[in-house]
Amino acid sequence: LNPSDVAVVGLHAAAAGRPWLLTDLVERAHPQLRRRMVDLQNVRWANRARDNGVARPAEAAETPVAHRNADVVMLQETAAESFLDDFAFMRAEGYECALLSKGRMRPATFWKASRFARCSPTGLLEPPGAAAAGDVAPVLPTELGGVYSKDRVLLTTLRLIEEGAPVERAPPVYFVNVHLAAGPEAPRRLRQVHEALEAVRKLHAKAATPSPPACVVAGDFNSQGRSAVCELLFSGEVLPTFRESGDPTEPRQSENQVTSKPKRQAVGTFVDAYVAADLDASTRPAGARQPTLVAANLQPKMQRDDGEASDALCAKLAEAFSTLSADGATLTVAEQKEWLLKVNRQLGRGSEYRTAERLRAARGGDLTLQDFIEVYCDELRMGKFWGVEHDLRVLSTGLGDAADAPFTATFDYIYLTEATLRLECALSPLSTEQMASLRSLPDECHPSDHLPVAAALSFKELLSQKTNT
Repeated sequence: LNPSDVAVVGLHAAAAGRPWLLTDLVERAHPQLRRRMVDLQNVRWANRARDNGVARPAEAAETPVAHRNADVVMLQETAAESFLDDFAFMRAEGYECALLSKGRMRPATFWKASRFARCSPTGLLEPPGAAAAGDVAPVLPTELGGVYSKDRVLLTTLRLIEEGAPVERAPPVYFVNVHLAAGPEAPRRLRQVHEALEAVRKLHAKAATPSPPACVVAGDFNSQGRSAVCELLFSGEVLPTFRESGDPTEPRQSENQVTSKPKRQAVGTFVDAYVAADLDASTRPAGARQPTLVAANLQPKMQRDDGEASDALCAKLAEAFSTLSADGATLTVAEQKEWLLKVNRQLGRGSEYRTAERLRAARGGDLTLQDFIEVYCDELRMGKFWGVEHDLRVLSTGLGDAADAPFTATFDYIYLTEATLRLECALSPLSTEQMASLRSLPDECHPSDHLPVAAALSFKELLSQKTNT
């Protein structure tokens, strides 16, 4: 890689909604990209929320990360309550970071302080190499200048540090770290990205530079196929007539309007890093992607075509309910607490808790079996099949079968502005043989249910300047 090239890594730090500290980055990247990748296979395998039942290798305990000097690392679902402890090793390795301002599980963006400086569009907000001074007590990095933080989307403005070049003259680059809403939430996903891109447009207008913005949008999009988010990124607008298609996890998506008014963005046309790289074109159709999510295939067993709970799931939930209810008809306050502590290990945590509290208030009394089932119907509507399976296994028995072929989806992406950024190479997470052997994640080698995405990018403006010089 050239000195001005940038290695960007995106990874989902939690497994099935449970906060593993980090996922591992398999070291099978393009040879050039490998030099600036982060190898996270030996990051603390502790799961502070719940035990996923995955055996931890003895050598993968509380050991420091063996890094490859990635320039930007964009994580989703980091645990706010333990963030400073969990990622102290990143600061020690020379990274600065920004964290979403709200939520228990939040996106976080790290950048190598020797490569980037955080800035506003008009100037620097931290001196180059700020992370090297380790004598300042760290604080939760949530209220920072040059950072936009809203609805699970984190936008960080950085400037590239190059030897012999004033940092202030480097073009700002906007890193948009997303963890979009899951389930049938297309309007919200579109709104999340549209508002972030509008923030980029406004910030760049203040930069008073003639060049169009350089922007990277990466993370967990919780959608695939022809989505409204892709339409906005690729074509610049989404009209009321647009309908999503191509995501088997949302069988009725083509029936639903995503927006009642046109949504447009002026940041520029984006390209998918993996489509541009066209990895493994000899064995897959051009532009096809490896899955980034590999899990037990639970949706057909848990959910009917109309989206409601299947008979098999209702029977399992009735079995679980019977283990909690003394009278077999209701859950008292104490029994409800016992249930939620078993599945979440902490009261107040998890969407099950919030739905149960809402149903109890609406009923004005103890929860019934139907209420209990409704809690998990809500989980299904949000696409949390693996969370439901976890709860079933804690309370009784689940529906998953190790002999079944796994569910796979491509939910994680890196998009870059075509006019200002050029793709140099991208990481294919696993070989074709390795992918074929996977049955479900997390496993002994992968502490997340997502595989990482990573790419090396260059700035077209800087390349043009060097060519002219």
